[in-house]
Amino acid sequence: MTDTQLVTRRDQAGRTVRGLLAGTLITGTLVVAGGTVGATAAAAAGAGAPLNTSTTCPSPSQLTPAEAASTTGVTKNSVTVGNVSIVSGPVPGLFEGASIGTKAYFDYINSTKGGVNGRKLVVNGVDDAFSGETNRTETQDAVASDFGLVGSFSLFDSYGCKALAQNPGVPDVSVTLDPVTNALPNVFSAQPLAVGSGLGPLQYYKKHFPKNTTVGTIVSNVQTSLDQWAGQKAALEHEGYHVAYVRDVGPTETDFTTDVISMRSDHVNAVDLTAVDWQVGAEFVQNAAAQGWHPGLIFSAGPIYADQFVSHAGGPAATSGIQIGQGQALYLGQDANTIPADKLFLSYVKKVSPSWTPDLFTLYGWASAALFVQALQGAGTNPTRGSVLTQLKKITSFNASGLIAPANPAQKKPASCYVMMQIKNGNYVRTQPAKSGFSCDSTYFYANAK
Repeated sequence: MTDTQLVTRRDQAGRTVRGLLAGTLITGTLVVAGGTVGATAAAAAGAGAPLNTSTTCPSPSQLTPAEAASTTGVTKNSVTVGNVSIVSGPVPGLFEGASIGTKAYFDYINSTKGGVNGRKLVVNGVDDAFSGETNRTETQDAVASDFGLVGSFSLFDSYGCKALAQNPGVPDVSVTLDPVTNALPNVFSAQPLAVGSGLGPLQYYKKHFPKNTTVGTIVSNVQTSLDQWAGQKAALEHEGYHVAYVRDVGPTETDFTTDVISMRSDHVNAVDLTAVDWQVGAEFVQNAAAQGWHPGLIFSAGPIYADQFVSHAGGPAATSGIQIGQGQALYLGQDANTIPADKLFLSYVKKVSPSWTPDLFTLYGWASAALFVQALQGAGTNPTRGSVLTQLKKITSFNASGLIAPANPAQKKPASCYVMMQIKNGNYVRTQPAKSGFSCDSTYFYANAK
């Protein structure tokens, strides 16, 4: 294999996994099934047989008084936590942002507040290198030597589930991709995940684009994205939309002209670009413009919110009017003048890693660190693992100082609030709420609710 072929395959893997996770995590609908995310990335990277990211996790053990009283990782001057994320492997830097975001928030707390109760916060960041067994070992090491885990992000976090289940006193404040790990009583997420969708953006479209209710979409052909789309489809139908066209697309496809032609033939007037990455979305918009097709509504739950989307989609003329509804603020900088936390986020990420371009996973690292710090502060001057867990169980509303829609980490309930924006003259512009904050005028639709 030539270097060029290897780079191309790595790019395809990165595009698939990043785009998939952007779509599912932004909308809060991720369900990992059978390790297909890892399998797709591995196959695209030339790794041969599909990888299995699932593993057996025992039922959680009962928390003992000794475990609750543990101060592992705490000294007079510091609190050290672990972070296990994918940094190297077939997609270099895949989730490096998770560790960078965590370190950036801790740097903010250390430099402006002297840490928490006089103790500096330290991140023991490690790379599982796209390996389940490495993730298992590194999670076990963190359980043994660190106070807890904060901001971890890996396709293989299910391998670390056993260590967390058998050590229920160890707090893990991370966005996990594994539903079994997510259910553990010592795991807390800044934005919990569920199968379904917030209804606010869909209701916004119904109000402002009442004639555009015949939907067409393309969906990344991996099981997690398909599951995510199932939740989105159920929410669309709940709101009275008719889904007329759906096609699963592979990670290497770059031309969607046939989809454009088929959607036009099927009288589609609303295109959903939620279940694909921004690169695929950009290609689709380019193809539609080349065919002279301009559906009344193009929308997304967030994946096309990326610095590169507009230029790759054909510029301002091709993207004007595209609608986005998501559960995060405009964290790439558009909200920096109205949401102080956005400016803090961007400035401290730059301090920690000057060359890094912030992404969704960087934001999740930052938000996870903020959630942990809130609990650590509440635990007082002599924190134990148990006292921090007690504080985490009290946090029923969390929004990372306005960067993410308020969710309920304690009860693992996803956010229902949202931000609406549209692309105007090549820029992402808020439309609702117009100034800052989130609209909280709707509910979350659970697709599997009976």
